[in-house]
This record gives sequence, C-alpha cells and structure tokens, in this order.
Amino acid sequence: MSFPKMKLGECAEIHSGSTPRTNNPDFWDGDITWVTPKDLSKLKSKFISKTESKITQLGFDSCSTKLLPENSVLFSSRAPIGHVAINTIPMCTNQGFKSFVPKADLLDSQYLYYWLKANKEYLQDLGVGATFKEISKTVIANVEIPLPPLSEQRRIASILDQADELRQKRQQAIEKLDQLLQATFIDMFGDPVSNPKGWDLVKVGDVVDEFIGGKNIECPDESESNYKILKVSAVTSKVYKPNESKFAPNTFEPNPLAIVEKGDLLFSRANTTELVAATAYVWETPENIVLPDKLWKFSISDESKVSKLYLWDLFKNIEFRNELSKLSSGTSGSMKNISKGKLNELKMPLPPKELQDKFAEFSTKLWGQIKTFQQSSDSLDSLFKSLQHQAFNGTL
Repeated sequence: MSFPKMKLGECAEIHSGSTPRTNNPDFWDGDITWVTPKDLSKLKSKFISKTESKITQLGFDSCSTKLLPENSVLFSSRAPIGHVAINTIPMCTNQGFKSFVPKADLLDSQYLYYWLKANKEYLQDLGVGATFKEISKTVIANVEIPLPPLSEQRRIASILDQADELRQKRQQAIEKLDQLLQATFIDMFGDPVSNPKGWDLVKVGDVVDEFIGGKNIECPDESESNYKILKVSAVTSKVYKPNESKFAPNTFEPNPLAIVEKGDLLFSRANTTELVAATAYVWETPENIVLPDKLWKFSISDESKVSKLYLWDLFKNIEFRNELSKLSSGTSGSMKNISKGKLNELKMPLPPKELQDKFAEFSTKLWGQIKTFQQSSDSLDSLFKSLQHQAFNGTL
C-alpha cells in the first residue's frame, strides 16, 4: 500500500531565520532562544530546549527571524543540510534553517522529523551553491512527502521511536568505553596541549611522512563498479564506518595508495567547524574502499617513533582537537579546510615509544569490546533503516 503524497509547503508553514547584528550588545543575551545548526549538531535526542545563544526583543525585532511555536520541526538548510530537531519551547533560528510548523490536521511533527532524517541524502542533493550548498524555501516547499492519516503517522513515529531508543542505548555504551580510553590516555600522557609531563615536542610532519587522499569523484545513483568511495561521514563519529560510502562510476580506476586498508588512520581534512579533523582507526575494512578528496590517511614509514593508536587518541583528545580546528580556514558557515602544510607544522607531544605501545595494547583490548558493541549497533542501524524504508512506502 502506498500513501498519497503532498507538498511540504501544503501541509506545513515553512519559515527561514535570521541573525541580529553581532556587534550590537543590545541584541544579545536576552531571553529569546535562538538556534544555529551547531546547536543541532550536538544533540543526543530529537528534542531541543537549550541553545548556546539567546537574543533580546530588540535583537528579534531588528531582523527577519520568526518565533517558532513548540513542536515545530527545525531543519538546517545549509552548512550542513540535514540536521533536524523538534523544539520543546518557542524559539527562533538563524538563516541556516528552513523550519516547519506542521498543520495540526495534516502532519505530525515526529513523523515529519523521521521522514526528514530518512531522506537526508535526497534533500542534500537538492542543495545548490559554490561555497556551500543550500536548499531554498521554494525547493523544500515543493518536496513531496507520503502522507497517511494522522493516526498512521503517529503509529509509524512510535515504532521508529522504539527502534531509535535501542540504537541510542547501544551508542551510549560505546561512548562510555571510549571515555574510559580517553581517561586512560590523560592518566598516562597528561593534557597533550599543556604537556604537564614534559614530553618532547615534535612537529606532526616529523612523524608522519605523508597525508594521502583520493579525488573528488561524482558518484552515480547506479553503478556496477567494484569500488566504493567513502563519504566524510565514515569517520565523523570517531569510529570507521565503511558502509558510509557510495559506488564509484563504472570506469573508475583508483590510485592504489588511496585504497583503505586495515591499520590505516583516517583524517577528515574538510568539514564543518564541529566535524573537521575527525579521526578514525581502521580495525578492519571490506575490500575496494577508496578515499575521497576530503579524507586523508596517515603514511608512517618508521613506526619505531610513533604508534598509530597513540596518534588516534591524541587526535581525538578534545584539547588537541581544538588546536587542530584552529588550523582550519574558510568563511563563517562554510566548509572548513585544513592544509597539509599547517598540519605538518603543528606541535605534538611524543612520549617514549614503550609507553605508547603500552597504551596501544590497552586500546586494542578495549576496542575488542567496543567492536562487539559496534557490530550490534550496526545491526540496529540496519534494522532502523529497514523500518524507515517500510514506514514511508506503506509496508510497515
């Protein structure tokens, strides 16, 4: 059974946002909650009630932002396209949103939330722009959504809620183990930025010979290629996810050095401010997975100096990650990029190799446990995607 479809602009009001002038203190630190895509990037649930910034009534009146009633669906329409949340209190947004106020007799907010999440890639492909892609209000208003009766929408949202809760619990278990690993890193090596243990400081380029990347490849919707190109999202969670990839064109022939192999350390040299410099270690990988232009792998010829597992947790450390982020360039709201030259010049602590190896041994054992949880998480992700597909084509 397929559901009838309706344009989003017909079943919801769609509002853009705006930003008061940042150089006027009278516009800021008020009591009106104001949202940016960065606020949504940090969410652990589908609901949002707190943000980093608030504006005053003067600030609100000075620009074209709109106050969205609670239970609206906030959708980031640029930098990046695809963050989604439901507000639990009235709030307004910056210009990086196209937000929906569903018509109560037609569309359920949580149903819309899950549909937008399920169709993230499709919506991203609708974006246009040279510096960064943006999806316009006109385009999003004409997107059609399957629209079953409200009772069916709520049933679908409830089922997806339950499945999503299982995924979240498994992910929380993985995060706790990773926090244990990070705490062990600090205990053994100290803060890598302030370097309280006085380790030798070297440049990243002193221990990494080269950063190897792939090419910017346009991947078709259909292909019979044996190769798949990683998406940047394959490393953003700090865990390597080879399923975050697309088939390469049929004629694609990769640079052999850009093929991902077990033991590689991958680095996101371009992404949004929050996600640039994400790093993931490849414990295992399918064959014929190839790097894109926005991901590099570390090439280290002399591993008697440095352990890749030490480097991985160094690059994951929040203080060191902040230093990495400072290396990125790009205008506000755009894709940030880190150059090889700047990365090679960054100073890093280099403890004795024996201590690095001791940490690597602990890391390997702990990641054996994390891997078990990750396999379960991957299975739940697959189940969730299957449920989404069934939900929106009327077979759930």
